[in-house]
Amino acid sequence: MKLPEYKIILTFFFLISFKTVFSQKSLSITYTIETKFDLEEMRDTEAQEMSMMVSDIMSDFEFQLMIDGGESIFKQSEQLVRDDINPLSYKLATGFCSGNEVWHTKKGDTIKRVALLDSNPLTILILNEEVKWEILNKTKYIGKFKVIKATTTRKLGSNYVEKIDVWFAPELPYSFGPLGYNGLPGLILEMHRDNIVYKFKEVEEKKISIKFPKGSKEMTFEDYYKILDANMAEIKKRG
Repeated sequence: MKLPEYKIILTFFFLISFKTVFSQKSLSITYTIETKFDLEEMRDTEAQEMSMMVSDIMSDFEFQLMIDGGESIFKQSEQLVRDDINPLSYKLATGFCSGNEVWHTKKGDTIKRVALLDSNPLTILILNEEVKWEILNKTKYIGKFKVIKATTTRKLGSNYVEKIDVWFAPELPYSFGPLGYNGLPGLILEMHRDNIVYKFKEVEEKKISIKFPKGSKEMTFEDYYKILDANMAEIKKRG
């Protein structure tokens, strides 16, 4: 065997071994929140002020994606709430970025479970979803990681389809991301969802314990949004 061929084979096995060892580690990934509200399009002064207040609150938020083998949990990190924050404004901010939800996913499983922390009794939504990605020919760097852009959609109710743009890192061999989005050949480090951006802050190797909240009520994701659609129609009907 020629020396160049030997080096290529050795490098190949080194990379395979590296990815295998790396993929066995448990990780905690931290994301921050950035808002993209277009205040100039808001003609109502009260709406502008509320958007600015909500953006300010969310700027302090952090989310964690915890991965243990082929299983993950995504949720908002616990934090102290500033004394000057109005409880209603805080609730709105949490709702905008899904801080009231805990997402549980498993590798190779299309079933995702979502715990609604603000429901009484605590409700678990069951979403059967196989995400279909379009991987684009666009790259950039997030920190030291080279990432690739991908896009997909998720249907929310009967009238709204959520468009999602992400940047994933192939060198981090974890097929997970925020809000149950998975199925890409690499970890999602940045996700754009309407006016909310989940931005990578840091990744830490640590021992992870996957603990999903226990709920006393279950329903499908679709049935939940049917109820929301019906409630919204009733509100519009009342004027």
